[in-house]
Amino acid sequence: MREDTQTFKGQLVSLILERRLPWRVSQWLYHRRLAAVRRFYDHRVLSTRPYITGKECPDFEVHALLGHKHVGMCLWSVKSFLHFSGGAYSVVLHDDGSLTRRDVDILRAHLVDARIVRKGDADEAIRDKIAAFPNCCDYRFERNLTTDHRGGKYNMYIFALRLFDFNLLSDARKILVLDVDVLFFKEPREIVAWVRDASSTGSLYSVEQYVPRRNARYEVVGFDRRETAPIWANAGLLCFAKSAFSLESIEGWIARDRAMMDKYATFEQRMYNLLLQRWGGAIPLPDSYAFNYTDEDVVATHFAIKHLFFDNVPRLQDAFSRSQ
Repeated sequence: MREDTQTFKGQLVSLILERRLPWRVSQWLYHRRLAAVRRFYDHRVLSTRPYITGKECPDFEVHALLGHKHVGMCLWSVKSFLHFSGGAYSVVLHDDGSLTRRDVDILRAHLVDARIVRKGDADEAIRDKIAAFPNCCDYRFERNLTTDHRGGKYNMYIFALRLFDFNLLSDARKILVLDVDVLFFKEPREIVAWVRDASSTGSLYSVEQYVPRRNARYEVVGFDRRETAPIWANAGLLCFAKSAFSLESIEGWIARDRAMMDKYATFEQRMYNLLLQRWGGAIPLPDSYAFNYTDEDVVATHFAIKHLFFDNVPRLQDAFSRSQ
């Protein structure tokens, strides 16, 4: 309790300072506060109970890509899905190359029987599977370093693992493509029904139905609903039927859209959308799964705004504690 109080006071002081100081200083304080909150909840998730995986629905798997920085978020995310779905589903965690031995031990202790695919092993396996597709090889194995909005460098092509590895290193017929900044708050009935329906050949996807409303300091102060539903699926929360996957099609699309691949980190999402449109039978999930938005009716949300992810974690602490 004392730790909670001290953390809250520190966050409050930082928040007050952020609103009174120049933009660059306030941004520095914001990211310091976010890092502190991340450490706090990374520690907290270690006190939640482990979840059994891999005991039912062999045709379905949950796949997530993560690195050292995301271990705590991954546990909150995957546990929230397993908790509210009520299933001991198979979980496959893909290493972006930065997971440590301790990270792997933590993940295995909390997600019992989950499969963890190390980056080096994945590289070797995928190279053989896509050797005949040079454009796919470029996207999967080349590095494209870019600067994000915080000034740090990252490999923009790392997200190709969510496209190739999730589908080619799995024998499951259906996969849940799950970003580690997704949280579930209620039973995902539509997803559970899709998982358990052996006759289903289509996919389900969440949409970017709400956009953040910002003030003069670019702070999120609310959300506005789009007047028209967006066409594009959000690949951070996607129920994908693997029958729609096609290396031949991806090879051609990369050749056509190479400039876009080199420019946008969301290129992998574009490939998923083209696969969904090519195959057909994809159905949008309700607004209660909408991207970056949460209210009392929310089932699951993909939080691209990271402080909102951590702001909503306490709701899960209560749910998890009631289940023990």
